[in-house]
Amino acid sequence: MFLRVAFFSTNRPFRSPIAIASNGTVAGKRVAMKAPLGGRAKALSLSRRSLTTTAAITQPAEENFGDASRNAWKRVTENGQQQASDIWASVNSAAAAAAKGTWEGVKPVKKVLFSDVLYSPKREAFLREWVPTDITYASFIGAMHLGCLLAPFTFTWSAFNCFLVMYFITGCLGITLSYHRQLSHKSFNTPKWLEYLLAYCGAMAVQGDPLEWASSHRHHHQHCDTPKDPHTPYEGFWWSHCGWLLDNEATLKRVGDRSNAQEIAAQPFYRWLEKTYIWHVVAWAAAFYAAGGLPWLVWGFCVRTCWVYHITWAVNSVAHVWGSQTYNTGDLSRNNWWIGILAFGEGWHNNHHAFEFSARHGLEWWQIDMTWMCVCVLKFFGLADKVKLPKQAQLDKMRIKPAAA
Repeated sequence: MFLRVAFFSTNRPFRSPIAIASNGTVAGKRVAMKAPLGGRAKALSLSRRSLTTTAAITQPAEENFGDASRNAWKRVTENGQQQASDIWASVNSAAAAAAKGTWEGVKPVKKVLFSDVLYSPKREAFLREWVPTDITYASFIGAMHLGCLLAPFTFTWSAFNCFLVMYFITGCLGITLSYHRQLSHKSFNTPKWLEYLLAYCGAMAVQGDPLEWASSHRHHHQHCDTPKDPHTPYEGFWWSHCGWLLDNEATLKRVGDRSNAQEIAAQPFYRWLEKTYIWHVVAWAAAFYAAGGLPWLVWGFCVRTCWVYHITWAVNSVAHVWGSQTYNTGDLSRNNWWIGILAFGEGWHNNHHAFEFSARHGLEWWQIDMTWMCVCVLKFFGLADKVKLPKQAQLDKMRIKPAAA
């Protein structure tokens, strides 16, 4: 899923932590592979996805290019770092190579701890030029984490209850239900008043305004785990978790184009929220302090914001590194049960990448998906319709077949 987090800039550089398909078709064919699990490499396969706006809400088509191309594309796995520019050229057109970017890393290849993912960062995480926007974001995120250090000294049960309530309101109703499933992927419809109310809950999570969040996430799905993905673990776990949020120059090249979310930008409410976003954050921080003093400010604002940050970021990092794959998505997305619980169902991430349009991520009865339960409640009361789910034929088509003996 379910993202860039800060807001203080005037040049709109926000990136959302969790992050879908853009409008417009990218030239060339996307080459996919079943990610290796448990140390065993799965068979390579080739697939083609339509990279239009509807790709985020429809079942992707597949095409087999034959055995001659089967070994042409290798992602960064047990075979080590490959020059992505050469690989793209050998498999795709020159136009596709230019569109998808190159993968020249700046460090020797390393393996993400306890995983089968090898990575090579494109840029230095810290020893680089930091632009003012990077410094502003790092300062704000750092200040929020410093505020968390006061948590043991300001604990009260009312403050803790405030944390839990706001965790659900901003994390579940705001980020996963509104920003991710409704706005980014159009998985269901609600009356406009409810859509805007849920989106405002997402704004309270301090992860950017709805337009910025949804647009960035659509870029992630369009270029997932390729050189144009804003937060792929192929550039390192730190980068995929939050490093990309602190490198405005690199990230804006990948997600700066907001034209893939024109239907959101066309609505006055979202334009207003984008322009006034900073004041909403300040107002809510002041409201927590006024309602419950320092304990509520620390627990209801600082601790809750940082907690939801890391849960959201973990969908991009943890759920692309550790877990299992049920469906052949051609990327690193994994189903991770504990992220599934903490992120209100977003941790069933391989399911989500297989069926981006689906309002339900926990596709098995035992896969807890709190956000899907919320959709069901809304539908029961007539507040949600056009709920999208994958058909059985689609599940069967995308499912990874057991390896032949």
